[in-house]
Amino acid sequence: MMQICFRSTENQACWAWTHGLRILGQREIAVIIPWSEQDLRTMFITRLLRFLENYLISQPKRILPEQTLHYGWTTLRFVEDEHNLSGAGADVLLIEEMQHPFFADDSSYIPGVERMVALMQLQDEAMQRNSVTGDVIYPHRSQYALVCTRVTPGTVHVLRPLMVHRPWQPNVQESGWFIGCCNQDHDHDHPDELNAIHLYHLVSQFPGIFPYLAMPVNTALLFEKDQVILFRPGEQNGQVDPGNLLTSLP
Repeated sequence: MMQICFRSTENQACWAWTHGLRILGQREIAVIIPWSEQDLRTMFITRLLRFLENYLISQPKRILPEQTLHYGWTTLRFVEDEHNLSGAGADVLLIEEMQHPFFADDSSYIPGVERMVALMQLQDEAMQRNSVTGDVIYPHRSQYALVCTRVTPGTVHVLRPLMVHRPWQPNVQESGWFIGCCNQDHDHDHPDELNAIHLYHLVSQFPGIFPYLAMPVNTALLFEKDQVILFRPGEQNGQVDPGNLLTSLP
């Protein structure tokens, strides 16, 4: 079984790397984290490295330098550790993340996964404070939401009330989310009244929906002017989210 190793540095940063991937024909993988091994956020690093282990076990392809991988909302890139920055050996691959995960066409990457962790924390905290249980399904920025034609990047931040529902299991392209108006005269079952929009187009204009997007299938939300009413899977009665609505992108 793969082991996860940690090494602290003088500037209070920490390196985490894998030990045991070579058995699978994979170069070991390392990532820098700007906090100590004891920090609770290290849980997200462990989760990421275990995900990579399971990914490699599940299929024959290996991760090579300059390759990218969707993970949560963002995209990760793997690069050579030419100067042995991790201390795990020069043959190790380092993890980088998108510098601007809410931009439409950003192709710049930075070392580490600090932004990725912060975004996952936002989504985990939304579930915890609303006592939502079930499978967490983090969507990627490139996935689509199905929307009614009245919901566009130009209206999503002002259309109220706004209905947000995850009725379907996501797939590679689809997030499983539906976003629509609450007008009873608008037929959301008619194909001509529906569109598909990338999530990052919607979130960039209305950050308030982002913390909820990892919630389980059958979660529903109603965005009103000053509050969000959340309906947990299987429940008919909603509750007001006690948290503050996110008004700017992290």
